[in-house]
Amino acid sequence: MKCFDYATLPREQWSEGKGETRDIVCWPVSDDFAWRACFTTIHKSGNLGQYPDIDRSIILLKGKGIRLTSPGYLEHDLVKKMEPFHFSGDIRGHVELLDGSVQCFNIMTRRSCWVSEISVVSDERSLPTLHSGVLYVLKGRWEMSGSECVQLAFGQGAWWLPDIREGTIKPLVADSQLLWVDLRPFE
Repeated sequence: MKCFDYATLPREQWSEGKGETRDIVCWPVSDDFAWRACFTTIHKSGNLGQYPDIDRSIILLKGKGIRLTSPGYLEHDLVKKMEPFHFSGDIRGHVELLDGSVQCFNIMTRRSCWVSEISVVSDERSLPTLHSGVLYVLKGRWEMSGSECVQLAFGQGAWWLPDIREGTIKPLVADSQLLWVDLRPFE
């Protein structure tokens, strides 16, 4: 289990001030990942990165939204916060800001290896020992228990590989929410 804080994640600036990426994890390695979790902040409209053999999921966290387009393949306005949108990384596309900068949470999975399921949760959950996963606190405070006990607050999260021991995550205050990403090996 690896914990992270958004504020301390390394930042990679995009060319021409178009935005930045903060990687949470690229597993097993960044050059040839099987799955990747990151945050992107987009300041200017531009091209959508192309990732062959990758399925992408994007969740709007902050801002008014973006329009994702690729002629004949994709046309979607991502305007509702905390609602995942899934699309193929194979396509070349364009991102248009609808009204100012946005911040998004992204999950990318190699199609032949992993499948992701993303949800917003507010109740206690068991951590799946046979899956990988990522969680990110949207509101409130949470406690993870298992081999060690850790408390997480807004802007913090954790990720794990399938070999973790049993554990749980539970809200410590009312109205707590987190993004829950379940990553399962492709069967």
